[in-house]
Amino acid sequence: MENKANYALIGVFVLAALAATLGFILWLTGSQFDQQFDEYQVAFQGPVRGLSPGSEVRFNGIGVGEVTNIRLDRDDPNTVLSTIRIDANTPVDTKSYAQLEPLGLTGLNYLQIFAGGENYTLIKNLPDSPDVPRIEGRSDALSEIIEGGGSAVEQAQLALTQINRLFSDEAVSDVHGILSNINRITDELDASDFDMKNVNRLISDLGVTVREVGNLATAAQNTLSLVDGVIENDVSVLMARAQTTMDEVDSLLNALEDTAGNADELIVDTRDAVNRLSNSGLTDLEETVDAIRRLVLSLGRVADALEQSPLAFISGTEADVVELPQ
Repeated sequence: MENKANYALIGVFVLAALAATLGFILWLTGSQFDQQFDEYQVAFQGPVRGLSPGSEVRFNGIGVGEVTNIRLDRDDPNTVLSTIRIDANTPVDTKSYAQLEPLGLTGLNYLQIFAGGENYTLIKNLPDSPDVPRIEGRSDALSEIIEGGGSAVEQAQLALTQINRLFSDEAVSDVHGILSNINRITDELDASDFDMKNVNRLISDLGVTVREVGNLATAAQNTLSLVDGVIENDVSVLMARAQTTMDEVDSLLNALEDTAGNADELIVDTRDAVNRLSNSGLTDLEETVDAIRRLVLSLGRVADALEQSPLAFISGTEADVVELPQ
């Protein structure tokens, strides 16, 4: 009976332990199911290294979710879309961005979300917010260095090429020639009678000359200032006189223009008169001249008759009758 009692006690204890374990599991899973999550898409431009589904997502260093999917954007193959699921209470605003951060020395990365600020609206509270809002994604500093490594290597190779060219045999020979020329010049100076007093005197004279040039420049500046003042005053008077002269010239030109117009009218009138004279006046003048000629002939005959026989002409007996033109 004692053995059976021990077995029963052990069985009860095992059943109680199993029940407690099952209850703990149910409580744990129930709390996870009760937790609410939000989904976001993180858009990266270019390759994404060290990130895979299941990678951790942190917000300011606190774990808030995980990566659920990684795919390419259908509209732009250069854009990588990473779908994340994070706690619904995570304050992701319109200026928040996600950045890849290295996970130690493992070569893996996790997503770190940074808040934009306190005064920005949450993305999920926007009236036109999509079902899965999109967040800007940025690469980590190490990835940027790796991506820019190609250009850095090219620049380093170019610098090494320039250095090798600087230390080429030709450049070394040129430097050696320059040093040799300097040595020869110094040797010649040592061998010649080089008097420092003359050099000092020359420098002193040069200083005096420079000061005189400075004084001359100051005087020239003053003269230019006076000339500017005189020119400004004279130019004002001259411009006023020139304006008056131009006004008078304009008046004269207007008068000449009126005179020319009157002359044109006079020429037109004279031309009309000459035309009328040439057409009808000449004919009348010819007729008048013919009449005068006939009158002169008749008067000549009358004079001859009076001279030959005045009495007969007066009495009209024997003389021919002369008809005078009416």
